[in-house]
Amino acid sequence: MTLLPHVHRLRSWFLLRPRFWAWVGVFVLILLALRIALPFAIRRAVNNRLAQVEGYSGKVEDIDLQLIRGAYRLKGVSILKREDARLEPFFSAEVVDFSLAWGELFHRRFVSDIFLVAPRMRITKSGAPVDPKEEGRRWNEVIKDLFPIEITQLEISRGELSFVDSTSTPPVDVAIYDLHVVTTGLRNTASEEDGPDPAVLSAEGVTIGGGRLTLFVQGDPLADQPRFKLKLDLQDVDLVALNDFLEAYANVDVSAGTFQLYVEVNAADGAFEGYLKPFVENVEFKNLSDENKSPLRRMWESIVSGISSVVKNDRSEQVATRVPFSGNFEETKVGVWPTIVNLMRNGFGRALFEGRDDEPPPTQQPAPDPAR
Repeated sequence: MTLLPHVHRLRSWFLLRPRFWAWVGVFVLILLALRIALPFAIRRAVNNRLAQVEGYSGKVEDIDLQLIRGAYRLKGVSILKREDARLEPFFSAEVVDFSLAWGELFHRRFVSDIFLVAPRMRITKSGAPVDPKEEGRRWNEVIKDLFPIEITQLEISRGELSFVDSTSTPPVDVAIYDLHVVTTGLRNTASEEDGPDPAVLSAEGVTIGGGRLTLFVQGDPLADQPRFKLKLDLQDVDLVALNDFLEAYANVDVSAGTFQLYVEVNAADGAFEGYLKPFVENVEFKNLSDENKSPLRRMWESIVSGISSVVKNDRSEQVATRVPFSGNFEETKVGVWPTIVNLMRNGFGRALFEGRDDEPPPTQQPAPDPAR
């Protein structure tokens, strides 16, 4: 009962002060106007920044602000690259979402997450030389300008990565589709809790020829010298789909065959070592277009076919080898002699285990008794 006089006085105070409500209304209108105008201003700033990138032309169709999440979305991103006198597709995405990593605020870190929906990146080889380090530095500056908060997590959904070589004969166009990539701990430092390699990247996708690609990388992106462990599996690629690639770089084509590839790389203190294990199964070099090929081309394919038949393991029907390599990030050494030895060992001795060296080989099942 004692609160009633105070409530009546407070209500009368608000009712008798229309100027107060007028200011409240003006403030709300200003906030509403800013909310409506801000996406247009940000879109103009983003498009102006993209227009300043040398050798490229880009635009964003729309901006979506989500103030409660501390995020904004770029919709309809399209970036073209100047190739000679024409513009070629370089990068596009349905959505690029930048948001604050709220969970990291409890660890007193002001960092962000980035999520890309249906990004498509096209890497081209042309006559003009390209400096990868300069390209990377240029786009790193653009990302920092668009969202000047360090990124700790990256996720890609329904991605596509393609490589196009228009200088080869025939032109090469290979791609990885339906890419799903998750990267965490990009800004984490090595610690007892996270271990010496706090950042993790995992990716999977489908390659041209129906191959299945899986990639796993763990490392420390903040280390003074590159330190990481990489594992890659590429399985069940239809070689016929790679005929343009094979013809351009090996001067052969096939009518049948499947391809597998397994890779491991360990890097630390500025050096790296690893290996790759390619497997080719049931390959056939005979092709309906052979009659249109030059005599030298047919001779070369006959030589390649003959060598593959000689070194093929009769039991597994595979041509395989293990290629070791090592070096630093300025020079790479490939073990040519061990590669040849492994090729011969697979063909004339025990077949190489199809898989990475760190995987347990399949248990050997006893051969069935023909008498049963």
